[in-house]
Amino acid sequence: MTPLRPPVAAERSVADLTCSATPDPGERGTDLEGTSLVSPALLLVLAAAVCSGTATVLQARAARREPERAGLDATLLVRLARRPDYVLALGLVAAGFALAAVAMRSLPLFVVQAGRASSLAVTALLGVLVLGARLRRREVAAVAAVVAGLVLLAGAAPSAPSDAVDDGARWALLLALVAVAAAGAGATRIGSRPVAGAVLGALGGLAFATLALGARTLRGFTPAVLLGDPAAWSVALGGALGLLLTALALQRTSVVGATAPMVGVETVVGALLGMVLCGDRPAAGSALPATAGFVLVLVGALGLVRFAGVDSTQQAVAAAP
Repeated sequence: MTPLRPPVAAERSVADLTCSATPDPGERGTDLEGTSLVSPALLLVLAAAVCSGTATVLQARAARREPERAGLDATLLVRLARRPDYVLALGLVAAGFALAAVAMRSLPLFVVQAGRASSLAVTALLGVLVLGARLRRREVAAVAAVVAGLVLLAGAAPSAPSDAVDDGARWALLLALVAVAAAGAGATRIGSRPVAGAVLGALGGLAFATLALGARTLRGFTPAVLLGDPAAWSVALGGALGLLLTALALQRTSVVGATAPMVGVETVVGALLGMVLCGDRPAAGSALPATAGFVLVLVGALGLVRFAGVDSTQQAVAAAP
């Protein structure tokens, strides 16, 4: 009697399972890269946060050594450009923006903006090391919240370009920046210095949120395309205006007191504009962790505003040579 053999289909099925259980070494690396938690674009965002956080401390040291003048003092940037620490800060700002701009081509704004918000944690830590301030337990918890939020966002970040944005919305970005500049001129007349610094910082956040949206929606990078794209103009104008408003805010209040409203406004407004105009969404099935991560980063960053009340920050800056 002939022994029974399993059907051919069963043999193929077993063989398929065996092959799938031991993938080819060349394919294994590809699979691991596809499931990696931290993508190259996310690493660029984190590097941009380090650049921005360091630049803020250097900007504060330089801005507080310049005399205040009434109104929207555009010459402040010219005077600051003579200071080596501010020039270094500008280099870090440019490097941070370049890194974030590359990341924005493939990551939604709510991820990039949350990553930039983490720069406030860098600012607080450097405030301890450079400005001689003290980081208390509440600030340590806030830094931990920022880190936890970034981990959640890393797992919920899809990779997708922006939806098409029409010319009307691109021109509206420029008009919005004109309104921000006018509001900034009015904010310099506020009597209370801490309030004026917070308002100017928030307006700086609006300028930087507009810059981020412009960078996310750029049509290309060739000179001809950039010159004809209003979004590119909003990037340049938003960057210059944001730097000016930030410098004015840092003259009137402490490092994190100016930076916290700036980062909060930039993060929330930039993320909302990305969802409304660019079609940014979390990865499928990741809405809850993405939301939780975004909130953790934002709350942690804003929790560091308490750091602005530490008197040793201002004393360290004033005593610095």
